[in-house]
Amino acid sequence: MFLIVLAATTALSGSYASAPQTTSVVEAVSQAVLVDCQVTGANLTDCRAVDADGTKAAAAVQLASQVEVPEAFALANPGRILIKMTVNP
Repeated sequence: MFLIVLAATTALSGSYASAPQTTSVVEAVSQAVLVDCQVTGANLTDCRAVDADGTKAAAAVQLASQVEVPEAFALANPGRILIKMTVNP
């Protein structure tokens, strides 16, 4: 009797089991872009991407223009600096 109930339960549960759903996961890959900037007071100005072109370079330059430089760093490093900006697509 127990085997009949077990067989019936297995048969019913197999018919109601849902198929596993697969979804396509696309990972965003970050890219590092070197940016050459002029230190002017607390800001970075005249920024140019060194090793990238197109939208990645534009995004890196935009990020660099938003960076605020600490006063001690600006005083210790007058002139141009090279920074690495990580850009997500």
